[in-house]
Amino acid sequence: MSAKKILVVEDDRPSAAILAYKLKASGYSVVVAPDGASAVTMVRAEKPDLMILDLGLPSKDPFSGPNWDGFGVIDWLHRTRPDEAIPTIVVTAWSPIKAKQRALDAGAIAYFQKPVPYNDLLVAIGNVLGESSPPTESSGQAP
Repeated sequence: MSAKKILVVEDDRPSAAILAYKLKASGYSVVVAPDGASAVTMVRAEKPDLMILDLGLPSKDPFSGPNWDGFGVIDWLHRTRPDEAIPTIVVTAWSPIKAKQRALDAGAIAYFQKPVPYNDLLVAIGNVLGESSPPTESSGQAP
């Protein structure tokens, strides 16, 4: 059986690299997208089982096309293209006061504010992917 594939959408390269490394060490296959437009392309090309999405992604000028910040990606996947929607866990530095409910209403499965204890993220990933006992990793927090 092949490893479950996770798409990490994070514009901060060091954070993306650390999270990808930890997920690979926990037995997952990982692909990384640095922005929302790349994430949409990778969802179609890679067919991931799960997406971990930052909300604070660079977005385009609203007059030149879709807004591909984190909310734009969630909206596109879960409302505009439900046939291509994949489970989405938001991991962001944004305060949960308004962003959390908006992300969940748009289709996210879970919302974490950075820094996230990595084991908490692994439990959420395992729950979303239907794993009875997700892999564990003892090294602190996810970016």
